[in-house]
Amino acid sequence: MKSYDMIPDLTKAVWNVLELRLLVLISFFLQVFLIVFGNRRKCIADARLQVSVWLTYLSADWIATVALGMLSKDSKNPENDPDFIIMAIWAPFLLVHLGGPDTITAYSLEDNELYLRHFLGLLYQLSVAGYVVYISWNGNKLNYVTIPVMVAGIIKYAERTWSLWLGSSQKFRKSILPPPDPGPNYAKFMDDYTAKKAEGYKVKLKVEPTSIVLDHSPGAIANHNVADASSLHDGFYFFTIFERLFADLILSIQDHQNSQHFFKNISWNDAFQVIEVELGLMYDKLYTKAVVTYSRLGFFLKFVSTFCTLSAFVTFCCLIHKAHIDYERIITLVLFAGAIFLEIYAVIVLLSSSWAMLWLSKRKNWKVDLLHRSISCFQRCFKLSHTKRWSNLVSQFNLISFCLKDEPVRCIKIQKFLRIYQFFEKSYYQHTQTVPGELKKLIFEQLLEKSGDAKDTKACKKLCANRGDRVLDKWNCHSIAWSTEI
Repeated sequence: MKSYDMIPDLTKAVWNVLELRLLVLISFFLQVFLIVFGNRRKCIADARLQVSVWLTYLSADWIATVALGMLSKDSKNPENDPDFIIMAIWAPFLLVHLGGPDTITAYSLEDNELYLRHFLGLLYQLSVAGYVVYISWNGNKLNYVTIPVMVAGIIKYAERTWSLWLGSSQKFRKSILPPPDPGPNYAKFMDDYTAKKAEGYKVKLKVEPTSIVLDHSPGAIANHNVADASSLHDGFYFFTIFERLFADLILSIQDHQNSQHFFKNISWNDAFQVIEVELGLMYDKLYTKAVVTYSRLGFFLKFVSTFCTLSAFVTFCCLIHKAHIDYERIITLVLFAGAIFLEIYAVIVLLSSSWAMLWLSKRKNWKVDLLHRSISCFQRCFKLSHTKRWSNLVSQFNLISFCLKDEPVRCIKIQKFLRIYQFFEKSYYQHTQTVPGELKKLIFEQLLEKSGDAKDTKACKKLCANRGDRVLDKWNCHSIAWSTEI
């Protein structure tokens, strides 16, 4: 007897009815979780949150794909099953879910390299959704509701694929490569030098020191009502420079001089705020739809997708019979209401980001002030803030306790049997502590001191190669110098 035959017929019948509906609802709730917590891992150092986001990120695509496949498998002629016209609207919604929220497109950098797979997935899932809509089409007015939702789904899925492509290593490197600079014409310079010397002139070579000119200035800040406006401008300026390091590109001498001159003339607190802005912008560029969303085309696509969803929702509410409400109509209403909520929340997150605040800080008029006050109100309601950019926590590992194994572990035998003990073992002896201001100040002062010693490339390499040697030399602890030679 097969195990499937042991299941009661009633249970199988109930499951066959609820299976697709449950998957569609689960797919929707996974999208809600991702848009709310997708980018919270940037400023919350919680292993449970990271694992939850990781599991949700992986499950969301799988569940939406399975639901779309089941919907195509169960496609029926609307004359035999009138409710399938409404169920066909779920197919474009699953495309919207596959497009994902704006707050997370990639969990790791490796996900960006899979943009071609997502592009093929876009073509395949679009064809499946189109097939479902085609099968259900019989000229009913409800059939036309699927068209604007399909447009929104295509936009969402295309935005995600586009963002993954822009975040891939090859495209990212090409996007930030500066235009080719041939540099000085040394051949012509030496020809002139030789000719003048042959004519009897006394020629001397003289190197003129160039003045350090920063490309940004406090004058660019027009609206000081924006919190941390100065840090936003400074952070964005250095973000456009130091993002080359993420693509294994080198910085010019002028870039080194500019950064050293800037950080030598600010406090440690301002320095850390600037670095926080830089890293936050870098995170948005690599792991979210920021590059696509914060562009003119991105704003236009956002408007189109929101308008399509709203128009489809209004049309659907006008066409359905209020007296006949069943599970299919309730689920469809939940999907519509949820999609509108996700769009509104996405706009609020967009306006609360550092990118939006940077744009607001460059403008000063009554419209901008009204928009800024409205955004501040939404930030308080949804507990969003562009000033909290990292957790301000540092991990500490107790090596002695790890060696002595003195931490009690629950269900250790089960963990060893499942071969997951070593995976979780380090977490038992790892704790987080808030980074005090004194530690930040000490780190900043040490970096300033080393920056003063880095006069040339040779000195920089020597400083980078030090593994505690400077501390041992400072305190005359040469007897334990062997500990740094590992």
